[in-house]
Amino acid sequence: MEPLRIAIISFEHMHAYSYARVLDRAPWASLVAVAEADAGRLKAAMGDLKSAPQAFDDYRKMLDSVSLDAVVITTANADHAPVAIECAQRGKHILCEKPIATTVADACAMIRAAGRSRVRFMTAFPVRFSPAVHRAREAVLAGDLGRVLGACTSNHGSMPGGWFTDIARAGGGAVMDHTVHVTDLLRWILDDEVAEVSAEYGTRLHALACDDVGQLLLRFCKGTVASLDTSWSRPRCFPIWGDVKIELKGERANASLNCFPRAIHYYDDASMRHTAEAPGVNLDELMLAEFVAAVREDRPPAVTGVDGLRALEVTLAAYESGRIGEPVTICPATA
Repeated sequence: MEPLRIAIISFEHMHAYSYARVLDRAPWASLVAVAEADAGRLKAAMGDLKSAPQAFDDYRKMLDSVSLDAVVITTANADHAPVAIECAQRGKHILCEKPIATTVADACAMIRAAGRSRVRFMTAFPVRFSPAVHRAREAVLAGDLGRVLGACTSNHGSMPGGWFTDIARAGGGAVMDHTVHVTDLLRWILDDEVAEVSAEYGTRLHALACDDVGQLLLRFCKGTVASLDTSWSRPRCFPIWGDVKIELKGERANASLNCFPRAIHYYDDASMRHTAEAPGVNLDELMLAEFVAAVREDRPPAVTGVDGLRALEVTLAAYESGRIGEPVTICPATA
C-alpha cells in the first residue's frame, strides 16, 4: 500500500517540527510538501529531514500544485479556521493542532466544512495516546475506583513567547494554551462532559498583555469536580517543557498519572545548558498513525473535531468565568 501523501501547513507551532520528523520517517506516510512563508522557520524545519519535500511560501500554491491526501495544520490558532475550511473544500483530510480554533463559531464551521466534503477531521491531542491515560480510562470504566469524586490536575509549561502571547492570534494566553489537553483527557477518561466552569486567571510571572497563570474548577455532569492549573510557570531552563498530571480520587481507590515521568538528562559544559529527553513511546507518532489509519479505513479518528470543540468550549467558559467572577454553565454547540 502506498504511503499517505501528507503536507504540513506552517511551522508557527513548535509541534510541527516533531510531526515533520515522524512523517519523514514513517513507512505509512510520505511528507511530500510543506508551506511556510518564513524562510528561517522553513530552514529550521528542513534541517534534519531525510527527504526533501517541496516547499511553498503560500499553502494555496501548494494545494494548487501538489497531489495530496491530507494536511497537518500547525499555524497560529486564529488561522486554523480559514486554512482548514479551504483544505476541506479541496477534499484534503485534516489533522489540526489544538486548540481547534479561537471561537466556537470557527470550530463549528471547520467541522461542518469537513462533513460536507466527506473528509476526516482530527484534533491533535497526542496525550490521548499515552498508555497511562488508556489504563486510567480502563480502570474508571471498569469501576475499579468506584464513583470518581474529584481530580487534581495540572498542565504547566514554559512561557512560549511569540504569537502564543498575542491574544488576537492565539485567542488568549496560558488558559487558552493549556486548558484543552487536560479537559480532553478528563472527558475521555471519565466518559463525561463538563457542565460548569469556575476560573481565575491573571498575569503574574511575565510582562505580557495576556494571562500567564490560571486556575480552573470543572464540574462534570456526573458530579466529579476537577481542579486544573494551566500556568506558564516553568522557567526556561526547566528539564522538560511542562507536565500533564492527573490525580483521580474515587470512592474505593485513587489513581495517579504523570504522562511525562521519565527523562534522560544531558549536562553540557560547553553550552552551559541542561536538556532532557523522555524515552518510551512517541505520542506524536501514535497520533499520526491513528490519523492515517482513520483516513485509510474511512472511519472517524479516535479524536474528532467535536472533541476539539468541547475542549474549546470549556476554555472559553473559563475566560468568561474569570471575567464576570462567577461560574459559567457550558452550553454545548451543535457542530
